[in-house]
Amino acid sequence: MKRILVALTVAAVYACGGGGSATAPTKQSGNTPPPAGGVSVTNDAFSPATKTISTGTTVKWAWNTCSGDPYYGGTTTCVSHSVTFDDGATSPTQDQGTFERTFNTAGTFNYHCMVHGAAMTGTITVQ
Repeated sequence: MKRILVALTVAAVYACGGGGSATAPTKQSGNTPPPAGGVSVTNDAFSPATKTISTGTTVKWAWNTCSGDPYYGGTTTCVSHSVTFDDGATSPTQDQGTFERTFNTAGTFNYHCMVHGAAMTGTITVQ
């Protein structure tokens, strides 16, 4: 009897996903990790918020704002943001994807999210 209970317990653990697998759940669709040197647009922040680059560099922003629960059938929700510069250059307000800008002149370029205003800001310094 004891062997049967042990066997049933082991079977139940593996059936519920408790097999000890180190595999993480897959990332929600819509999230785009930024390329090396890029900026991640997350919920309520640009990461990194400040960057210093050389003249002629292209910076890529990637939206990483989608969340949901892959285990319990939760729906994926993606939050909309923009990359809006004080000099007028702007991305669309979007909830996924990327935006690129090439900086051909030296200076400080401040930007913010149109949805979050002063609560979500960033700076690109071009040398």
